[in-house]
Amino acid sequence: MMINNIKLLLTALLLCIPTYVSAQTESNDDSEELFWQLSVGAFWVDLSLPELKGADSDFGGINILADARIEYKNFYLRVKSGDFFGGADIGYQVWNGEKQGIDIVYGHYQMGFSQTGYIDDDNVVPELEGIKRRHQDQSFGVAYYRTIGQYEALFEVVYDAFGGSNGWVMHAEATRTFELRNWDLWLNFGANYYSGNFIDYFYGVDVDEQSSYLPAYEVNGASSVFVQAQANYPIAVDWVFSTGASVLIGSSNVTRSPLIDSRYATAVFAGVKYVF
Repeated sequence: MMINNIKLLLTALLLCIPTYVSAQTESNDDSEELFWQLSVGAFWVDLSLPELKGADSDFGGINILADARIEYKNFYLRVKSGDFFGGADIGYQVWNGEKQGIDIVYGHYQMGFSQTGYIDDDNVVPELEGIKRRHQDQSFGVAYYRTIGQYEALFEVVYDAFGGSNGWVMHAEATRTFELRNWDLWLNFGANYYSGNFIDYFYGVDVDEQSSYLPAYEVNGASSVFVQAQANYPIAVDWVFSTGASVLIGSSNVTRSPLIDSRYATAVFAGVKYVF
């Protein structure tokens, strides 16, 4: 791939799913103990992002990815190879009951782009020429999670406190994990709602950006739904085969933007990782 693979897949990959397979240390009730997990592997990824006009939005190839999780007291840091539907990179556990809890979270919910498209290089895309850079959001908010039967439900409300959109996102999802023979299966589905300011920052066209082929446009809110699935299979001590697929569908009003041609994103991946 002619792109920074780690940057693309750790900050921009919307659809791949994380693997939490094992841990070098075990989490316990002693909040003074440091808990960590790490796995690193090679993955083949076929990724299609929402299509920017004139820009390359399909990426594929072999990538080195890492999953990491660090917890100390009520703080945690998570670096994932996927699941970018509002998953928190940094969080603080405010309250944890028997089947529910509340966290303060910080994370990314929308990837940025510029007049060169999703790739940062010197090749300006003619259809995007003159637009300002859309920086990835830096969102901060509250997450409520609860166990409902065999599902783990999550609801988040976050505000782009440190980014440029001055907007907010609501994110809801349900997750179920189960076993089938020696396979560990993971299913996740949910929806997002993006406020007008948030989504307009990315897909709107300001007056000072308009041209003969880019009319001014304002996006007054948008939503998306998604489904993700993953299967993990242990192939040796400390080695796991992982494969999965994801689909995201955005609301139709987004495609009225002169910057974008599709409201779909998909990903398929497969690989092997080593669990430390």
